[in-house]
Amino acid sequence: MGSAYTIFGRTIQPHVLAIATIASTVGVAAYSMSGSKAEAAPQPSSATSAQDSGDLDVEKLIDNYLKQSEKN
Repeated sequence: MGSAYTIFGRTIQPHVLAIATIASTVGVAAYSMSGSKAEAAPQPSSATSAQDSGDLDVEKLIDNYLKQSEKN
């Protein structure tokens, strides 16, 4: 065969390196996805948080604008 790599004094074929790289990548991805998930606290809806913080309710403003423009 063609070339080979010398790693820590051992000769390693390129196809073995490719298989090891793919296997380790899949292993790390599977391990990271299988971890325990902390329960997420329920998020308050954006409509109530917008009213509490004094922000503008854009949907309400647009609806009012459209109603006024239909009247004119």
